[in-house]
Amino acid sequence: MNVEWLAVPGAIAPHDHDYYEVSFVRKGRARHKIEGAVQTLTPGSVVIVPPEGVHAFVQTQGMEVINLYYLAEWIAAGWRGQWAERGLVPLFLAQVLFRKASSTRPTVLQLNAREAAAVEFELEEIRDELSRTNPSQLMLKASLLKVLVRLSRASDSSHEEFPEMIWSVIEEIELCVDNGRMFDLHVLMQRWPITPDHGSRMFRRATGLSPQEYYQRRRIQRACALLLDASNSATRVSAELGFADAAHFSRLFTRHMGMGPRDYRRKYAVTG
Repeated sequence: MNVEWLAVPGAIAPHDHDYYEVSFVRKGRARHKIEGAVQTLTPGSVVIVPPEGVHAFVQTQGMEVINLYYLAEWIAAGWRGQWAERGLVPLFLAQVLFRKASSTRPTVLQLNAREAAAVEFELEEIRDELSRTNPSQLMLKASLLKVLVRLSRASDSSHEEFPEMIWSVIEEIELCVDNGRMFDLHVLMQRWPITPDHGSRMFRRATGLSPQEYYQRRRIQRACALLLDASNSATRVSAELGFADAAHFSRLFTRHMGMGPRDYRRKYAVTG
């Protein structure tokens, strides 16, 4: 996670990121462009850009922003508890959790003066903590979640409720990932009066992924979070998550992330 205070001197061409970016406009104005839409940004505007979301800025006039960047994998472990906060998961986590086209589309919010002041204060708290010699991971996560909750409350975003069966599959997968166990859909589906194939189709309609795809995605995201801790080696992470061996873990990680575990740690400056 990082926070930057930036002046935007001119137009910024269409681009995307492999992390979430939240841009809070402090001063000035601009036009924000995404596919099929153009929005005017003024003080208090917030642009939320998920990974792979393409956007651009044009007609900038004295614009100053505070940019917040974060890896969703770092905070995704407790996402089920965040589901009840209206809009939080769709806006700030859905792109890494699920596979739906709408999850990559950037979103623009407009805060009132009170909301804007509260968000800017929280961003300053994050910046101050990051400037410490040994910043507290707990403090940073708590402050980040406060920002996300404030922004989700200011949005009109919501989400469709998952049926009970979908939740039961999600809960079982999350437990398997947390405890390094293998996931078996056929065993789980014995609780429900439908076939595993029918259950799998329902799950895909709700999340964009099959249960097995979701399980593997969450395993790798859990691995990402563990690898960001300098005390965890790739071998230790592989064993904790129940992979057959380090080579199998490395192959699956590379398939999902486009780089191996060690390259991932190197990219985010994790040494141990």
